[in-house]
Amino acid sequence: MNTIFNNTYANYFELAVQIDPHSRLFCCICEGRGIIADKVKLAFEDANGNELFDVNSYQKAEYIWEQPPHIPCTKITERLSDGNEAMPSVIDIVYTVKRDGIDCEAVGLPKDVFPCFRGELIFGEGDDCMAVCLDRDIKQDDFRSALGPVVCKIDDSLFDRKTDEALTVKGTASERLGYSWSSQRYTFEAKGKLSLITHRHVYEQRFRTRYSPINKNNTFPKPPAGWMTWYAVMFGASEDAVLKNAQWQRENLYDYGADTIWVDWEWYHSAFDNAEAPENIGYFSPDPVRYPHGMKYVSDKIRELGFIPALWIGPTNEPAMTDTCRKYKDSIYVDKVSWCGKYFFDITDEKIRDELIPEAISKVKEWGYDALKWDCLPITLAYADQFHEYLKHPEMTSVEALREICQRARDILGKDFYMLSCAGVNDREVMMASDIFDGARIGNDIFTWKEFISDFVERILRFYPYHNVVLYCDPDNVVIRPEFNDYEQAKSRVSAVSLLGLPITLGDDLTALPEERVELLRRVLPTLNIHPKDIREGTHNGERFLTNLAVNLPYEAWNVVNLLNLLEEDAEFTIDFDRDLHLDDEEYLVFDYWNREFVGKMRDSLTVTLSGTASAVYSIRKATNHPQLLSSSRHISQGAAEISAVEWDADSKTLSGHSKVVKGDPYKIWVYVPDGYRAVGYEIKNNVAEIIPDTSETKEITWSIRFY
Repeated sequence: MNTIFNNTYANYFELAVQIDPHSRLFCCICEGRGIIADKVKLAFEDANGNELFDVNSYQKAEYIWEQPPHIPCTKITERLSDGNEAMPSVIDIVYTVKRDGIDCEAVGLPKDVFPCFRGELIFGEGDDCMAVCLDRDIKQDDFRSALGPVVCKIDDSLFDRKTDEALTVKGTASERLGYSWSSQRYTFEAKGKLSLITHRHVYEQRFRTRYSPINKNNTFPKPPAGWMTWYAVMFGASEDAVLKNAQWQRENLYDYGADTIWVDWEWYHSAFDNAEAPENIGYFSPDPVRYPHGMKYVSDKIRELGFIPALWIGPTNEPAMTDTCRKYKDSIYVDKVSWCGKYFFDITDEKIRDELIPEAISKVKEWGYDALKWDCLPITLAYADQFHEYLKHPEMTSVEALREICQRARDILGKDFYMLSCAGVNDREVMMASDIFDGARIGNDIFTWKEFISDFVERILRFYPYHNVVLYCDPDNVVIRPEFNDYEQAKSRVSAVSLLGLPITLGDDLTALPEERVELLRRVLPTLNIHPKDIREGTHNGERFLTNLAVNLPYEAWNVVNLLNLLEEDAEFTIDFDRDLHLDDEEYLVFDYWNREFVGKMRDSLTVTLSGTASAVYSIRKATNHPQLLSSSRHISQGAAEISAVEWDADSKTLSGHSKVVKGDPYKIWVYVPDGYRAVGYEIKNNVAEIIPDTSETKEITWSIRFY
């Protein structure tokens, strides 16, 4: 091969392209990142996608560098010649480096020859990198989430959670991203003219918020799961109630993934009406009747049971006249009864910021808690607005002052301590300190089904893009007792929270919860490291709430779809595999998780009828020509929580895998068996074989099924 070498490198501001004259591959480089597109090869195809020839089919290459006058770019033209008779005599490949992207275009091709670029993408490391569709139509009502390096056919970009930056791949004819487990890199294919476009400050510009990536080095590297006092027993909360429920959770849910006990606000509140609050019961003086041994005793007992102790705090106010109020009487600027307190401290006052808050926050650590829920922030903001002229420093904005308070707490606790802000109903309240907190309550208290629709469904549609990217979106407690839900509604609530990967806070008296509803909790624990697939607000049509969790693990990729009927009456719904789930035109195996039944092999859509407020959860797996995993009973994700490996051995005709099981849990694995196969030792009904492994111990087991 004869190569005439002139210049194979071009740079413009932060971007550059480098061509290897020997391999004819090229890479794209970004300042501060290094290579962002690697081993990119250009091939030429016919109209059916069959390769005709590639750049290495030419014997001669000449490289021409130029910086066009009055045009903001730098160019390299790779001129290929000396091919065979069936190839164009000369082809120019033009690489144009601009300020925000790199274009690659083949010039001089016959009409029946089409360029196709293929390569690898490097944009963020591990879980920091998410494949997304950057410019989706906000009117589309599917709601996408992902577990693992998921790519679907509409995705065109990689988003880096660490930097708030994105890289978009575009082809004038088509583009398609993928993921290679062998190289652990994303891949791409673009037909026509290739454009690689970089984007800065994606979240900051779209949502007008301070961007800081989620900190996974705190108490909860994945969303927390565990019992909380308020919703379960309300003002009946006490040391005894906490420890009874903690003990019950240890015996019944610990092995399933429950990891936390939350002591909520009743440790120094006895009612909403603080006008009659007992004097001297406050932040530094817990209720001696409810918590006779103090708050450290409670945290120690929680920790002994194997759980993370978490504590509610609200140090910007006191419910009654206390020694703290007397000490900082000159800093009390509001004496007004509210649900959480009566005496509100001036958040612009240096004494509050530098004395009271450090003392209050230090107590949390002294008492032995590893996580906190900081409440009263919205009302603190509201009072700072309403009575702003009474503040010591009215030149400070309310948000500015409260952020300084929160930052002071973060400095004391350190980055490894979990801080949850509570609560918020608008952008200011939820996101005013998203760069300081690890999680944010995104709505009001949720007890009833009506509250679930208004304060979960509607709020999660707005704030879900932040979840597991900026912070954890806390949807409030999962309350499933018969007082507030029928069984179908309870099932709908746990399904929605679990499949979006949200924190699961148990809001019922566990010791009194009916067994059928405890079983629902077992199927949604543990929480999974799920993240959003769209950087946009969600929507729904008023009739259904459809969530689509795409899972990509080394052994398989599949979808878990949750369909919720928002209506009060029965309704028929159709899930379109292309429009709603963005699946390829293939055959898929559909399994109904809650009903434990194989629905069938389908290609285009699934039509179902749901009763009012009910939901259905399906696994949807691409069909193969051999026996394959269909579903499992352990977790609603149907394999993602407990199955670490699945393998089909064609020689021995054996399907095998590894699962982590829970002692005493009746674990089942469903295997799809195509026509023509018979299972050794298993009965096949409706093309399905059922495996029931031994669960006498909590451990990882190996299972297998052989066919002939």
